[in-house]
Amino acid sequence: MPQYSTFSEAIAAMRDRGYIHTFTIQKGQLFCPELSTTVPPEQLTLIERHEVPSPDTISGTREVFGLRAGDLTLGLMTSTYGEYDAEGFEAVFRRFKTTKGKGA
Repeated sequence: MPQYSTFSEAIAAMRDRGYIHTFTIQKGQLFCPELSTTVPPEQLTLIERHEVPSPDTISGTREVFGLRAGDLTLGLMTSTYGEYDAEGFEAVFRRFKTTKGKGA
């Protein structure tokens, strides 16, 4: 699993590897603006999870998640939402499917 030094490095590298879509939490679901669609978290599989230094956050770190939808669409989500609503973030996050042994 790659190691990243910065948030922007993680985003850029994962985009280069095919994680071209963005997922954001909206009303307990995941919204993909590029596809103008809402996806239930249960339809996404967590493929990768990276923690990187981020001095501009309360915790000093930020996470970047690589997700795959059932139609094999790859996208990113960050832990930014969790800074504002940790409980809401966790409620969505725990509904993802996971893979074993892939950093997830």
